[in-house]
Amino acid sequence: MVRTTTLTLTALTAAGVLIAGTTTALADDGSGGKKTDVTTSANPALLAAHQQIFGTAVTVPPGGNGLASATCPANQVPTGGGGTTSAFKIFFTDSYASGNSWIVRGTNTNTVNESIRAFVICTTP
Repeated sequence: MVRTTTLTLTALTAAGVLIAGTTTALADDGSGGKKTDVTTSANPALLAAHQQIFGTAVTVPPGGNGLASATCPANQVPTGGGGTTSAFKIFFTDSYASGNSWIVRGTNTNTVNESIRAFVICTTP
């Protein structure tokens, strides 16, 4: 029961930090009953939403391949990304970070022009 209590308090402390930024909890130190007052402060910048930036849509001709990118602002780095397509018959073949950008590559299997558009999620390192 002591282990379950410790894990629950740790999880609640972590949730409190994510929600409030600072939290205090009593944690079991494993010594058989002694409780320790634990106060944790979170960096507010780390709790801020990460910026999502869309690049320009790129037209991909029928049977062709296209490359689209989205770039983070200065002093930020990508933490993830992806892309959007204009239809079901255009498929991503690649999606990856490159420098401070996110790249998507798509193949158009349709008989008309389609488009792809990359997005990047950025944060300050």
